[in-house]
Amino acid sequence: MENPSDQSSTQDNEKNSKMKQRRQLIARLLVIITVIIVLAIFSIINFAQDDDSGAHGQTMIGDARAESERESPIPLNVDLASNIGFVYQAFPSPQQESGEEEDTPRLTPQQFLSTAPSVPREERSSRAHVVLEFTNDLSRAYLHVEIANINPEDIVMLHLHCGVPGHLGPIIVDFGMMGDLQEYFADGMFSIEITNSDLEMVVDSASGIVGGFTAGCPVDVSGLVEGILTVPSDKIITIAGMERVASQGELYFNLHTSGQTFFGDTRGTFYLVDMQS
Repeated sequence: MENPSDQSSTQDNEKNSKMKQRRQLIARLLVIITVIIVLAIFSIINFAQDDDSGAHGQTMIGDARAESERESPIPLNVDLASNIGFVYQAFPSPQQESGEEEDTPRLTPQQFLSTAPSVPREERSSRAHVVLEFTNDLSRAYLHVEIANINPEDIVMLHLHCGVPGHLGPIIVDFGMMGDLQEYFADGMFSIEITNSDLEMVVDSASGIVGGFTAGCPVDVSGLVEGILTVPSDKIITIAGMERVASQGELYFNLHTSGQTFFGDTRGTFYLVDMQS
């Protein structure tokens, strides 16, 4: 027969257990209610800020700040945006090419192989003078080229590349996508406007492993060292990005001919021109 005192103790334990569970449940409910209240307060604050921003076109924190009375050291004129602001030039030569055509890698795709006899760099007399202009607002660039000792009928490709001197780099602008290069250079001169869409066109044309390596310049051009190309997740698609590459001395011009197709016939790195002198 069960002892009455034991029975009473059991009932007290059950009662205490139930009370403990009830307190835990209440505590959890209080936590949930507190979280809901906090979220509601944040929502109200954000709504009020958004409403204020919509009404006034801005979100002001603290007291209004008075406008500065200091004048701009340069007269303000938004109409200057389309004027030329940065000018670079290059003097391409065979000696700036990073290799002889006989050094073309064995697994090079057919479209990059020469179809005419090649001539060593020191024996080629091909030359060019190239000027690259950028507008102040970096919405446009203009390329101007004059060639010498190059037969226009031999020209097969013309690109702007990013990369350090002496090494191959990917293409950032492909002028063959804009028109007939041989027709462009029929008089030995070539001038054309470059926009963001021209850079985007190169990136969009990339296909397969070869395209990943050769089409489009990575945002971080410093990764192109020792002739090792990387396949970046982000590529430069603006004129502003191209000017930044040029300012780092890592934008170069490369004209390819039927005899010098892989490395190119004449190459030149762009350097900023001091228009003040």
